[in-house]
Amino acid sequence: MQKVSVVFAVALMSLLLALSVVPSAYAQEGDKKLSKEEKEKQLKFKDGITRKRKAVGPTCAKRLERVQEYVAEEQWSEAEKQLKGALVRACSEGFEHSEVNRFLGYVYYSQEKYDLAISTYLKFVNEPEADLDKKTDTRYTVAQLMFMTENYKGAANQLEKWMQEATVVARDGKILLGRCYYNLGRKNEALKLVEDVMKESRTAKQTPKESWLNFQWVLYYEKEQYKKAVGVNRILLTEYPKIKYWKQISAMFGALEDSEKEMLALDLTYRQGGLDKEKQFIALAYQYMAFDVPMRAARMLEEAMEDGFVEKNQKNLEVLGAAYQRSQEFRLASPVLEQAAKMADDGNAWSRLAGVYLNLNENEKALVASINALSKGGLKRPDLAWMNRGTAEAALHCYDLAADSFGRAERFDRAKKGAANWKRYVQMEGERRAKLIANGAKLATCKKV
Repeated sequence: MQKVSVVFAVALMSLLLALSVVPSAYAQEGDKKLSKEEKEKQLKFKDGITRKRKAVGPTCAKRLERVQEYVAEEQWSEAEKQLKGALVRACSEGFEHSEVNRFLGYVYYSQEKYDLAISTYLKFVNEPEADLDKKTDTRYTVAQLMFMTENYKGAANQLEKWMQEATVVARDGKILLGRCYYNLGRKNEALKLVEDVMKESRTAKQTPKESWLNFQWVLYYEKEQYKKAVGVNRILLTEYPKIKYWKQISAMFGALEDSEKEMLALDLTYRQGGLDKEKQFIALAYQYMAFDVPMRAARMLEEAMEDGFVEKNQKNLEVLGAAYQRSQEFRLASPVLEQAAKMADDGNAWSRLAGVYLNLNENEKALVASINALSKGGLKRPDLAWMNRGTAEAALHCYDLAADSFGRAERFDRAKKGAANWKRYVQMEGERRAKLIANGAKLATCKKV
């Protein structure tokens, strides 16, 4: 945490400047300063009305000058001691006590005694004789401290009063109040404040702060207003281009079921080196395959595995093998799927591997793989496993076995028609070849594995 915020720095500088004069100056009339109402009147009518500013007396001023020296050297304990003494002896009640409390609040803050800082600042704010402008500024400081200590209700209360008192309500203050409302569950009120701030920024032709936009994005996201969240992401990517915003906008396109934009945004994230989690690489691989660019999925996964982002486990190897298979790179797919199949508890990788072997015309391996798939079970597509087995058996001239395998595949609705056609074919081919062999033809017979 930054030790001194801008607000605290300004408050301290104001006090140090006041103490830099000789003690007698505190008894003199200060520069003329406008009241809140007079400021408003002057802003509207350009009136020159002024009022006198109070000042501390010489005795109190000497004590505060001594404290200033301790503060400059960051001797906080001694500064605290001197200020407490000033409340008892050197400084009188009313205005002088208010100035001491304002200074003491800062000293407490500097020692991270936040509860004491808050209570002391509140004494200043509640002092009738305290400087009005300083009271308004200090109220904002109290709100910041209350927010920091998670007293969101108290912070909201102080900010609401601050907004009524301040001549100019800064946008940062509105955002802070919005954050208080958010933490209090008043999210609609928070969103209204944020949208007002964004409107003010547009009117002033100023770029909203990144933190404001992030807060607005969270509010839209939690309300499931994903289109509006995408709009915020576009501004963030334009004004504050960062990889994390490409990830966010990709997720929003996913929530909107705009798969193509989701893939393109995640692809841009990947190309900028923005993916760092396994699930992100796997998600992108599936998206590449969905948009018929499986080779890009395979190359990306290979690289991610080499770099250690993606583990070479059974599930991930299956995805890589599937990407190669869909790219028709069967010789690259087979060793990957062999690894996955040996690790797997079910037969799905074996079933996919059987299909790869068939494409490579390695029919014996295809038959073994399909048998292993059916033996292990847990198949997503048992019909395909039986079809692969039947195809391998037919290629090895085991027509009776193939007919039985296609018959089993025929029991599944998804394969019923194709399996029936293949079953008829192998039965007819088996009968035809049997007749030819009976008539003396030298033909290959069933090669059992």
